[in-house]
Amino acid sequence: MTQTYDNAGMGMKALDRILELLHDSQPHSLGEIKVQIALRAEKLALILDFLAEHDFIELRDENSEATITPLGLSFLELPSETLSA
Repeated sequence: MTQTYDNAGMGMKALDRILELLHDSQPHSLGEIKVQIALRAEKLALILDFLAEHDFIELRDENSEATITPLGLSFLELPSETLSA
């Protein structure tokens, strides 16, 4: 069970790092994201798909670029005590 929790925590950290990388509202190539977020390609794809499915990011140009959405930006602005509750 501990390993599952640890993997979930690592996924959440990666999710946060991706949103922080995209916070400038500019398109970022998936290659750039992969370099900045050290994850296996399969795991990165799952996280990006999750973020896009829940409207935190928009995948463009046949999923070769990602841009943060207004919802993703508002998530970054939440106070940390709200996120941990």
